[in-house]
Amino acid sequence: MSTVDSPAVLDTVWQQQGVWSRAADAARRRIVRGRRLVAGLTVVAAVAGAAAAQLGTVHLATSRALAIVAAAALGLVPLAVRSTAREPVQVWTRLRSVAESLKAEVHRHLAGVAPYRGPDRDAVLLSRVDAILDEAGDLVGHTVDVAPPARPLPAVSDVPSYLVQRVDRQVERYYLPEARRTGAAARRIRVVTTGLTAAGAVLSAVVGVLGDGLGLAAWVGVVATVTTAVVGYGAAQQYEQQQIEYARTADQLVRLLRARRDGDGWTDDDAVVAEAERLIALSNEAWMARTLEEDGVPRR
Repeated sequence: MSTVDSPAVLDTVWQQQGVWSRAADAARRRIVRGRRLVAGLTVVAAVAGAAAAQLGTVHLATSRALAIVAAAALGLVPLAVRSTAREPVQVWTRLRSVAESLKAEVHRHLAGVAPYRGPDRDAVLLSRVDAILDEAGDLVGHTVDVAPPARPLPAVSDVPSYLVQRVDRQVERYYLPEARRTGAAARRIRVVTTGLTAAGAVLSAVVGVLGDGLGLAAWVGVVATVTTAVVGYGAAQQYEQQQIEYARTADQLVRLLRARRDGDGWTDDDAVVAEAERLIALSNEAWMARTLEEDGVPRR
């Protein structure tokens, strides 16, 4: 029989999970900031460059200042792009994968389902955790300066509490809120791009009918550049695809819970936990695979 201290083992793994989750969150924030910065710098460069050209014969000092701003913005774009390149995206997705794998193992252990039913369940947990961390050994450097969060273990002691604390909470506190958030973000992107497209069409029409006496032709290009920047940011964030994935996973988990509670199948404890974790893992793998594919990163 194992002599491993179960509470200490679980607490250690749970704290490790928190560290990897925080590291993944930090990596994601850097990528999002980089994408926003790229879009913002592109917009600034387009607007300042057009304004500088138009003010050149009217207000030379202002024109030069705007030209400097435009050039500086363009020069900073390659620096901003570094945080959104293939390697940072791959690091982020792998950090998140480790965090989610550790979370799944802790919840399975607490629920007391396979493979954590025997007397050596703590040794099994350590072995499985070691395998997960060994696979991600090249990422450890991203966690060394991350402080573990002060939090208790999940209040899970059996399968019924697992279904409440893991599955219900995942639906109500993560998947549904994230589906609403990403849906709202996708709508904002659509509204902004629709407005910019309409503005570009109006400007083009005015220039086409009245000529360029008002100096509007340059701003047609500016509007097109801004529209492209906004669309590119929205595409990189994949709001619409994420909304679909979050909503779909929430629906699948709710139907699983309903079937279990109504006695309509899924009466086996091992099977229902395995299915819940499978659905959660599939959701994670789907968005990670899509993110890597969009950024041109080969799957591992």
